[in-house]
Amino acid sequence: MASFEWDTPGKPCSRPRWPSRFSHASVDIVARKLKKVFDQNANTGYFSCAEIRDYSYYENLLIQGLDGIDRKMTSGLLVPMDLSEYPKIIRADRGKIRACIYIGSFDPFQLTHLTVAVRFLASEMSISDFVIVVPEGSPDPAKPLKTEYAFRLSIARMQVEGILDPFIKVLDLGMQADTIEIVRRFIGMHSGLSLELTHLIGSDVLPIAAKYISEDMRIWKKEAQESGVDWRHCIHVVQRDEESAARPYLEKIEAENVCAMLDPHIVATPSSTDFRTKQAFTIVLPTASIRDKMEIIFRYRMHKSWSSDQE
Repeated sequence: MASFEWDTPGKPCSRPRWPSRFSHASVDIVARKLKKVFDQNANTGYFSCAEIRDYSYYENLLIQGLDGIDRKMTSGLLVPMDLSEYPKIIRADRGKIRACIYIGSFDPFQLTHLTVAVRFLASEMSISDFVIVVPEGSPDPAKPLKTEYAFRLSIARMQVEGILDPFIKVLDLGMQADTIEIVRRFIGMHSGLSLELTHLIGSDVLPIAAKYISEDMRIWKKEAQESGVDWRHCIHVVQRDEESAARPYLEKIEAENVCAMLDPHIVATPSSTDFRTKQAFTIVLPTASIRDKMEIIFRYRMHKSWSSDQE
């Protein structure tokens, strides 16, 4: 792995230094677009050093993730697919798709979720070539204040579209749908193809995934059979904290002949709750469209950084 130096070590506004270029053009293009977003943050007068520091934390993780993707492409372990018209037009190499689906409330989709997706693709445990992000749109009595689906979908798109191609794409598959229905819809989109599907989840939802895996597989197998999809399913679990009692749940999933992998790396990053309850806007990737929506908040200092209460 490449080593990443900081431009101004020891100073509160320091940022990680991006490599001059990545080996593969598709990775290099993504890197340049992401760097431009972070450069614009640093050059915007109404961002404080605390905010730049928060963004730099994610910036460094994304640089490392892109470096891992670049290395996997060099060894042929990751082969990007043209997602420009996906799923209307599916350009499958020899009729085979290696996809990851990442489903969640995403209220809102933010830098933690983006980092999880990039790190997953960079992981040697991953066999996927791209990640599909889908906000869940089913009513949830446990989350009565959940933002409406269309808005959550738009916020995700503002952070991904035109920047993360061809590695991450947001799809509108979640309207009035829970995880079972979203995956069923996704399988049905690949009629006549071979689909190696990885379901990316956080360790916090692993108990629920294990509880319903039997019912899930029954529904998904039926859809695959009816749609003529040669389908393989795997679950990749991302740890959100150090308290891991995952083994019993993984064993229950594996009992259904589903491969289950626990990522050894912990993603200890702020949650969407920080955005909503602490007004910690620095966990959302501030692309131009995001900044346009939030500039009045920035300019009038109606916000704070998520790390400010740790000082």
